[in-house]
Amino acid sequence: MPISKDEFQGIDEDDTSRPDLSPETTQGAVYRFLLANADRAFRQREIVEAVDVPAGSVGPTLKRLEDHGLVAHRDRFWAIADDEHAAAAAGHHSAATADAVDGGFDDDAVAAWMENAVDPIDDRQQDATTNEE
Repeated sequence: MPISKDEFQGIDEDDTSRPDLSPETTQGAVYRFLLANADRAFRQREIVEAVDVPAGSVGPTLKRLEDHGLVAHRDRFWAIADDEHAAAAAGHHSAATADAVDGGFDDDAVAAWMENAVDPIDDRQQDATTNEE
């Protein structure tokens, strides 16, 4: 069933979800490159050369990241947005502080914990069932 031109134009405007920034995506690769080089701004061509993604996808990707407030654009240069850089830096600092306090956990330790972890919600549901009997 066809939709009106107004509905068509509004499709992207209604989408408020954050982009997929996982490392295997173009958005993730471009975002991570700019975040890792937060003290500099790059031309689109320089980003294409630095990131292993299709050249034609970098421009639209930068625009989408800008629409989400993750990168900033001035003249021909692109950089990580100041707010995004501050949030990412705070997250990294928080994780480093937690690792310094508890010694950090490697992947094997996390996997072992996950195998034996008890979901507190399950415990509460079991307790409620036991108390009802």
